[in-house]
Amino acid sequence: MISMKFGGGGAVHVYEVVTRLAKRHEIIYFPTALAFVNDRETLEKGTKALESLKIRVVDEFFTILEKKEKFEAKGLKRYLLRNRMAKELSKYYAEEKVDFLYDPNLHSPEIFYFNYGIKFGITLHEPPFYKDSLTYLRRLIKFYGINPYTGKGFHTRFLYNELIAKPTYRKLLKSNEPTFIAGISEAPLKLSGLKGEVIRPGNAFNRSLLKYRNNGKEDYVVFWSRLNQDKGIQEIPEVLRLINKRRRTKLILMGKFFDKYNYKRFWSKVRKYSLDVEYLGFVEREKLNSIVSKARLLLYPSHVDGFSLVVLEALALGTPVVTYDIPAMISVYGTLNAVRIVREFDVASMANEALKVLSLNESQIIDLMNDPKLLSFLELHSSWDNVANAIEGLILRYMG
Repeated sequence: MISMKFGGGGAVHVYEVVTRLAKRHEIIYFPTALAFVNDRETLEKGTKALESLKIRVVDEFFTILEKKEKFEAKGLKRYLLRNRMAKELSKYYAEEKVDFLYDPNLHSPEIFYFNYGIKFGITLHEPPFYKDSLTYLRRLIKFYGINPYTGKGFHTRFLYNELIAKPTYRKLLKSNEPTFIAGISEAPLKLSGLKGEVIRPGNAFNRSLLKYRNNGKEDYVVFWSRLNQDKGIQEIPEVLRLINKRRRTKLILMGKFFDKYNYKRFWSKVRKYSLDVEYLGFVEREKLNSIVSKARLLLYPSHVDGFSLVVLEALALGTPVVTYDIPAMISVYGTLNAVRIVREFDVASMANEALKVLSLNESQIIDLMNDPKLLSFLELHSSWDNVANAIEGLILRYMG
């Protein structure tokens, strides 16, 4: 199952993997209830795009379109009714005969409701729920807070985990156990407490990024991603403030702010600390590659990641990284000298590690970014074919 609406690193993974598998196998797409938040025109356009990639949309989908309003729940209602809608939607798909069911990015529970006896596998990019409730709550309070504009915050996320996600998926996993569970790294398995396999490599980058390496550095640091609390946007000014006590540093910021709350908070801190920040918004790919490749460092205080294509692409472009010790970073990047990992929320340590990297001359940075272990890592992750092959091998192994 793949989402009708693409966006983020998980969607990139799904697109790159599924389009490759479609060249080797017959792929049938079963839209989940989440797809129906889109209008009919968008859905019809999406199905044509998939079919042009030799991915057949299940025939019953077009019947469902006639009664689309049954699956159009939005906002809180969408989360509260997700399980019921998934069960209802799966009834329409019951007659389709398949050899194996696979969800490459689990966001919705439809796959658990298909006829029993059909083998199925799921890949996790993020945990479907967080096992350790107290640790999750403590972390949420620290990095997520409460948005005064919407009233949403750590409490709404925590309650969703405890009252909806955790009981729903635990019940489904017990009543209809998947043939396999896989993670794009160890992170989603560890955080959910689920047992499974780790896909290696779990993600990849476009090999063309490598041409930007070793072409010189300029005196700035960079950050790009979704500009929200999950990615640590509010901690970046705190880190820069500490760096500036010893070395005046410019930040180039790229991406879209998640909401007005994050936007106002961030720029209030920038003004308060007199920071040098150049905000470029969304940047086309070639320009982004050039900017990141010339940066001396990627500051990446992320709290929520399953793998992080941002970190992977920064390394491919020849730029060192300082990040937090969340499970994804330790699992994927923990052995690389070019990725400096500090304790989560420890902005002082992040600033200190950043200063160590910023003190390196260009020759030392080149040596760091051409370490044999890093080059071997990049070679493995430089082709989506490697990811697709790993997933194909996993599916074929369990189909027998």
